[in-house]
Amino acid sequence: MSWLIVIVIVMVILLFITPVQIMLFYGRVGENDHVIVELSAWFRLIRRKYEIPMVFLKQSEAGPELVAKVETVQQKNRTKEKIKDLTRKQMNKWYHNYRDLLEKIHDLQPMFSQLFKRIRCTKLDWHTVMGTGQASETGALTGIIWGVKSMLIGVISHSISLRVIPRMSVQPTWNQAMIRTQFHCVLHVTLGHIIVVAAKMYFQLRKGRDRKWRTAPSEA
Repeated sequence: MSWLIVIVIVMVILLFITPVQIMLFYGRVGENDHVIVELSAWFRLIRRKYEIPMVFLKQSEAGPELVAKVETVQQKNRTKEKIKDLTRKQMNKWYHNYRDLLEKIHDLQPMFSQLFKRIRCTKLDWHTVMGTGQASETGALTGIIWGVKSMLIGVISHSISLRVIPRMSVQPTWNQAMIRTQFHCVLHVTLGHIIVVAAKMYFQLRKGRDRKWRTAPSEA
């Protein structure tokens, strides 16, 4: 029995100290988009990757739809491949669910901040090649893109622990209309931090739900 307790304790400790790596990649060349999200642990021994190599808009009777081809890769084996259509109705439903979630977790912002501060960014590259075909417009747009990138990097650096100097570039093409951009980010966090914050959020939501139920007027 004592050995069983020791094994359980060791497994719990290993679970809490498990390093999780999150790799985010977004690339756009012309009208083609490519999104990759990869989750891995223990130096990529455990790995799951989601690829969205195709994103575009199409018209339908219900309005514009966002079409995405999602591929799931697990341990180098492609496990799923499906086409997802996101209609305006679905987007509105997600938005309302998001608003409801924000109202519920309004008091949980310190917990999110605590978790974000535990996230370490070890790679942040963002390169863009663009042009409108006219030199004056391209020059103005180059300055705007630089400003937007600097602002977003500032927000990221205040939210998470930035362990590397971001590498950014904006390369204008003066005589050609084109857009090409690549964003690559690698994040690290310990699974124990996620578990602790998730547990705190659960008990906080449970506490708020119980308080709301107790203060609700009874029906006579």
